[in-house]
Amino acid sequence: MKRYRKISYVLGGILFLVVGMLAFQVYESGMEERRICKQKAEVSLKSATELWANREFDKLGIPYSVGGGEPNKESKQRRIVLAEGETVVAVDSIKEGKRLIASHSLSAKIRFLFLVDKAVFSVLNELWQEDLDDSHTYCSSALMLQSELPGDRKGKKFMAGDSTLMADKFKLGTYYLDDMYFLELTAYLSLPSPWLCADWGKTGIVSCSIVVVFCLCIFVLLFWNNRKKNNDDEAADPDDFVICISENKYQIGGVLFDEEACTLTFEDRSVVKCPMQSYKLLSAFVHAKSHFLSNN
Repeated sequence: MKRYRKISYVLGGILFLVVGMLAFQVYESGMEERRICKQKAEVSLKSATELWANREFDKLGIPYSVGGGEPNKESKQRRIVLAEGETVVAVDSIKEGKRLIASHSLSAKIRFLFLVDKAVFSVLNELWQEDLDDSHTYCSSALMLQSELPGDRKGKKFMAGDSTLMADKFKLGTYYLDDMYFLELTAYLSLPSPWLCADWGKTGIVSCSIVVVFCLCIFVLLFWNNRKKNNDDEAADPDDFVICISENKYQIGGVLFDEEACTLTFEDRSVVKCPMQSYKLLSAFVHAKSHFLSNN
């Protein structure tokens, strides 16, 4: 029993350590996969935006062409002329890094869609969600766009998707849809827990899982073997039955009872006379069938 307990304590310590290592590796893998998932979702949003802008603009049936190439990238200002007059904005390096669309012509298309109020903003989120469903399971998206176009003093706000996701903890990032920084898009993304995102095929996770299963199997085998041994010990316990050594002599545990001589012989070979009251009880006990096993 002591050896069984020692082995159990050692196995328990190993199992606790390995389970801790497994949980840590699964969590680390899940967090890494979530980070990769966010990067892919950002690329997916860019593709969905380009597709959405071209589709929505084509629906207008307006001929469109761009001449003179892309604007000079070294210019520190950009200008646009509308009915409200000319608008000039300074090129902001930080905002440039947040531009979702690099193409100036596509940016102009998106800006025009909102100027004429023909942009179906909800379709953009639908396209993005479809792309997410194809590549990432259990992801939910939401979009919010703040429009600050010239001539609109109050600005406009557009929202699409699950509004409950529009919180900082789900925020994927803030981007600009046009090169004049009039259209600010905020994307929200809900990802599964790290335990669902984890790559369970990684070598470290697989190795720890095998060790955990192996330890559990040993625990089961030890428990079964110890239980079987205890059952065998109970069945073979000499204190639970009487053995007939010879006529009128019975072995009761570690004591030899001589019914004829009315004596008790102990393991140290000492012999004592059995008192009459004890003699009657022992005599009745050895002759009771429920407490008697013959040596035949």
